[in-house]
Amino acid sequence: MLPPTPRLPEARALIEMDRYFVLHAPRQTGKTTILDALASELTAEDDIAALSFSCERAKIFSDDIAATETILLDSLRETANLSGLSGELLPPDSWPEEQAGTRFGKALSAWCRRCPRRVVLFLDDFDALQGNSLISILSQLRHGYNARHKGHPFPASVVLCGLRDLRDYKTASSGDPARLNPASSFNIFADSLRLSDLTTDQIAELYDQHTQETGQEFTKDAVDRVFELTQGQPWLVNALAHEITAEMRVSGAITTAQVDEAKERLIRKRPIHLDALMTRLHEPPVERVIRAIMEETLPGTDAPFDDDVSYVRNLGLIRGTGEPEIANPIYREFLLRHCFTDLLRREQQGPFTDEKLAEARIRIFGPSGQNGGRM
Repeated sequence: MLPPTPRLPEARALIEMDRYFVLHAPRQTGKTTILDALASELTAEDDIAALSFSCERAKIFSDDIAATETILLDSLRETANLSGLSGELLPPDSWPEEQAGTRFGKALSAWCRRCPRRVVLFLDDFDALQGNSLISILSQLRHGYNARHKGHPFPASVVLCGLRDLRDYKTASSGDPARLNPASSFNIFADSLRLSDLTTDQIAELYDQHTQETGQEFTKDAVDRVFELTQGQPWLVNALAHEITAEMRVSGAITTAQVDEAKERLIRKRPIHLDALMTRLHEPPVERVIRAIMEETLPGTDAPFDDDVSYVRNLGLIRGTGEPEIANPIYREFLLRHCFTDLLRREQQGPFTDEKLAEARIRIFGPSGQNGGRM
């Protein structure tokens, strides 16, 4: 894995300024791994007690605030006990018994009161929370944040981590952005950061770890081809390398031809990561945007469609700040093969054979090794 700070330089700066902020990224981009590494890195510096814990188990209690608070505090304590934090940095042995809707915030205060260091908290999978529970937790965070200047003990920095950008949390509070006033609970969050995909240099650094351990090299052209096919999507970067080294069992230096073969094998296997693209297409906003891009029928000025584009971009399915495009050639080809065969049929104009499919793919993507079409 890569060290967390180079991928999240802004996060470190905001934490040092005791800010609250949102960090979002698509699934399987290494978010949880980086949060754990960043928490360990911060704690090792003797001034901060940092902890990253998941809110995932509370997702079924959207309107049961008491149950949500109990699950969150149980998850926090369980993670803290497993984190390696020394005894004086751990939360108290028991949480305060408080009224529902205040218990989570007062529990954090109790922990900060006994901890000799600044507490930094990463709430991973925070977008699992919905409805009244989401509103309550945000309100308690805001109350504790605003009371800090009066000497009230509360985490120095809180980071909400998940798939959603800040504006999407407002919508998730009830499906209606107006229900939770952005001028109240959300005004404490200084920024909304997106975990970036890997650069070519970062892919090379990651693959070099394999070279250092095994002696097997990835040629520069192979690294460049991996970036071209994945656009740095971390799961795909790792999946291609695993396919080549563990499944294809390539010996010797790894070349672009082997990267291309691994890509073909990966698409044919339909792993869960890629199969999830098909599941996402059942969501109307996703289907509208993806189909419009694939069919090149993007509307001109359409505010509701622009909101859909923002949502799909945050899911990591598309990229680009101007005219959107599918996030990477592997996603695009997978969608064409498994979800949009009607487009291929129109392209091929003949019986749907493997040969015609290959010809259609060349028309859509260009010759192998090139970025055809809009990719």
